[in-house]
Amino acid sequence: MEQFVDYYAVLGIDADASHEIIKSAFKKLALKYHPDVYKGDDAAERMRVLLKAYQTLNDVEQRKSYDKQRAEHVLDGHHGQSQQSPQSSAQTQRQSTRPPAAARRDRSRHYAFSDIRDGIPVGVDLVDVQYTLTPLESETLRHRGLLRGVLAKTAEGEYYCHRCRHHWTPTPARGRGMSEKLSLPHVCPKCQAADWSEYLLLRCIHCCAIFESEQIRYKIGSYSYGNNLASELCPPYELFPLCPYCGTAHWCPTEESRVEELRVQVARRAASRRMLMMSLLVVALVVCGVVALSVWH
Repeated sequence: MEQFVDYYAVLGIDADASHEIIKSAFKKLALKYHPDVYKGDDAAERMRVLLKAYQTLNDVEQRKSYDKQRAEHVLDGHHGQSQQSPQSSAQTQRQSTRPPAAARRDRSRHYAFSDIRDGIPVGVDLVDVQYTLTPLESETLRHRGLLRGVLAKTAEGEYYCHRCRHHWTPTPARGRGMSEKLSLPHVCPKCQAADWSEYLLLRCIHCCAIFESEQIRYKIGSYSYGNNLASELCPPYELFPLCPYCGTAHWCPTEESRVEELRVQVARRAASRRMLMMSLLVVALVVCGVVALSVWH
C-alpha cells in the first residue's frame, strides 16, 4: 500500500489555500529544487512529489477527492476538545503536530523531540550520541533552527566521530599540563577525518524534530569542514527546502536565508552567462563585419 502524502504540508500551505497561493508556493519550491541549487540524490523524487502535489491541489475535482482521503489519514476525525491544564494542553498540541513514524520522509537519520525553552539547558538524544545544550545553545537552536560546534566525547566518556559514527575509548594524555582540547586525537582512527568532532544540529519549527546533518558523512576529501581545533567551523549541512521529517516548507529560519542566498547566486550566474553570450555575439558580428569589408575592398 502506497504511503499517504500530505500535499498541503509538501507545499507548506493551509488546507483552505486559494489557487493563487498554491501556484505561488509551487513556483517558489520549484525554484529551490533547481539543479543548480539542489544537488541531493533524491532531487528527482522530491520534484516528482512536489509536481504531483501541485497538479492534485490545482484541479478542483482532484482536490475534492484528495481532501476526503486526507481527512481519513491526517485529520482522522478527531475534532473534540478536552479539559486540560495549560501545560498539558501545550504538550498535547506539540505532539499533535508530529507526524507518525510511518510519515517520515527520510528514515536514514535519527530524530529527537526535546522540549526546548529559553534560559534552561536541554538534552538531545540522537541514539548514537547525546547532546547536552547550554541555555544559550538551546536558545540558538530554537530561534535559528541551526546549531554547530564541537563534541568530542559521549556521555559515557568515549570519543565519537560525527563522520563515521565510530566510538572508541580515549587514550590517556601523556605529560602534565596538557589541556583536554590539545589532547584530542588529530584524526578519527577509523575514517581518518580531521574534522571528526564537528557537528551541526538542525531543528524544524513545525514538527520540532531535531536531527544532525548527514552531509558531514560524505566521502572524505569531498568537502573540507575545517579542523577540530579551529575557532571557526565550516557549515557541513545539506540543502533542505523541506523538513526531512514532516516534509514542510519554511521549516528553518537559517535554512531559508541560505536558500535565498543560493537563489540570488543562481540568478547572478545566469545573468553573467547571458552577458557573456551577448558579448561573444557582438564580437562575432564585429569580426564578420571586418571580414566582409576587407573582402569588399
